[in-house]
Amino acid sequence: MKRKIWLSVFVAILAAAVTIPMVAWASSIDSKLQIGFSLHFTGPDSTAGTFVASGAVRDSGTAVVTNIVLTPQGNQDDARLTGRQEFIGAKGSITTTFSGLAGPLNDPHQTGKGTFEIVGGTGDYAGIEGHGTFLVVVDTSTNQLIGTEDGQAN
Repeated sequence: MKRKIWLSVFVAILAAAVTIPMVAWASSIDSKLQIGFSLHFTGPDSTAGTFVASGAVRDSGTAVVTNIVLTPQGNQDDARLTGRQEFIGAKGSITTTFSGLAGPLNDPHQTGKGTFEIVGGTGDYAGIEGHGTFLVVVDTSTNQLIGTEDGQAN
């Protein structure tokens, strides 16, 4: 009888050891957010283009960036970067704000790197919250911006 109890306890522990990490792994995938975007300048402080999202958000559509502000950092060739980005997909929209560093300003090939915060959503994304990091590579000679956002959302 004791052997059956110990065997039952062992099987229960083994099942928990396998199940708990699987549930944690699945839920971490559902909260991860990756967005890739391709943009072009539409004005001195705006861009527009397309995006594809995976993870917590599975959608694609248009992306619009407004209120881009570059504040030079003293005698350096880089600047503080801030702005607002909206992703408009088939299921709704997500609005983020971002801040980071951009440069070198005097080169046609630049990068921007920093953090973003989700500040709003509509449709299926109403009430969404999240944050993460972004990286964008810019070629001003061809008017092309390619970037990613990587973070968490719920």
